[in-house]
Amino acid sequence: MANTLKFGNGNWATKDGSTLAYNDESGFNPLPFDFTRASSATVVNKNGLIEEVASGIPRIDFLGNTKGALLLEPSRTNLIAQSEAFGSSYWLKSGASIQGDPSTAGVEKVVNGNFANGLNNWTVNGGSYATIVSGALNSNNTDAGNWFAENVSQDISFVNGKMYKVTFKAKNISGNLNLRLTQGANVIFNGDITSSFVDYEVFYTANADNSSVRIFCNDNVGQFQIDNVSVKEVQGFASPSADSPLGAFKLVEDTSNGGHNIQRVENVSNATIYTSSVFVKYGGREWIRLTDAQSSNRIHFNTLTGAFGAITGTVIDYNSIALSNGWYKLSITTTSVATAYALRVSLAEADNDVSYTGDGTSGVYIYGAQLEAGSYSTSLINTSGSAVTREADVCNNGANSEVINSTEGVFYVQMAKSDVTAPEGGIRLSLDASNYIALNFATNNRLNLFVNVGGSNQVYMDNSTYNLSEYHKIAVKYKLNNYAVYVDGTQIHTDTSATVPTGLNKMNYIGFQGNTKDIKLYTTALTDAELIALTTI
Repeated sequence: MANTLKFGNGNWATKDGSTLAYNDESGFNPLPFDFTRASSATVVNKNGLIEEVASGIPRIDFLGNTKGALLLEPSRTNLIAQSEAFGSSYWLKSGASIQGDPSTAGVEKVVNGNFANGLNNWTVNGGSYATIVSGALNSNNTDAGNWFAENVSQDISFVNGKMYKVTFKAKNISGNLNLRLTQGANVIFNGDITSSFVDYEVFYTANADNSSVRIFCNDNVGQFQIDNVSVKEVQGFASPSADSPLGAFKLVEDTSNGGHNIQRVENVSNATIYTSSVFVKYGGREWIRLTDAQSSNRIHFNTLTGAFGAITGTVIDYNSIALSNGWYKLSITTTSVATAYALRVSLAEADNDVSYTGDGTSGVYIYGAQLEAGSYSTSLINTSGSAVTREADVCNNGANSEVINSTEGVFYVQMAKSDVTAPEGGIRLSLDASNYIALNFATNNRLNLFVNVGGSNQVYMDNSTYNLSEYHKIAVKYKLNNYAVYVDGTQIHTDTSATVPTGLNKMNYIGFQGNTKDIKLYTTALTDAELIALTTI
């Protein structure tokens, strides 16, 4: 079974503008497929991590396999403008907060945060109400609710978009005070304080560069003490990304009784199919719910076991894909019910139970949120302030007349569509638009074979036995009055009255969206036994 072209099967070579097939019958002779994509894109590498590939470079995807597969996807746009910055105000948190990794805390931003040097480095605005008592800042505020009038501040070198761990201890002396810490006018901490010192830890994402930390009471006239004020930049937790190895953050429930979630609402077209997705990992809370909160269309997922729970509403499709180190890519496809789509990730105490009293520490790690128009999820499109479009992958002009026999032969593929609902497309040996042999992965799991000679169709096969979003080994034998198709070791079609197109000189992908593990070309029509052996799983 000597073959004249090999593509894939664990042997990959890519460069800007092409990916190589090869012929090793008389030494290694490269046979490039032309390739274009007018944007960067992401792919899962051999280590199970997401990495970005530059524009024009083919993507070899190792998601769910160890040998890799050529990934071809359509153009898609991620409507979520902040795909990783969950701590920013862009994302609405309810009953929950976003935390970074405390172990990554950097240098101290606050000078004299323990007030060992009195009020040095601090500015007291609005009067002489601030003193040092027992080594702590004592603030005896006389102006209720006006932080512009009475606050203690220090300039801090915040960086917009960075996350910070803010710690301090505070207690109420009189007035049942609500204590606030802000970056300028942006709230870092807002909470009632008790009559005994309590240690506080807050994770805060800066909304501007520089500015100051301001400390004041709100709502009532009264007196409070605060000490050990610290601000340190922190990074994220270990993520499923090679390019952002500390890019994950933890969605943590508070101690309230109710919902604990994060949400972003984006404008969309009504009555249109959208797919939302996010990467998740167990972080103390097993169950989560992923939903378009404008509707009752929901999926529930156990981040520890990888099992789905209740699926409610009108869900078109849902999926989970395991990556490395406990991470899952979770997706849901629904039809929008309004001109707004609310991508919401909710923590759940149990399957389909998202209203409960939180423990203040449990949650899930999250990374890479995406909302795209379409009936299935595509690879992550990173965003950092605006929606981003990944352009389509186009691969064609592989092989040539030296390795394609127009009299007889076999072409073999191991391919899978991105999704059964993806548009039809496949792979074709051809001379031109009127002379070709085409294997087509159509909609509704229909596998087609078309043979066209001089504009006249010679062979037609329509088979719907297989799930085409799964990999199958498929071989097409062609010879005068001797066509056959084998799938997974079984002959599924024959034709004994068809001619063969002359002058076949190229192999092209035609509209195919999905993954290719392996392609081979043979210049002889193999025997039944050889075709069975070639395609047996």
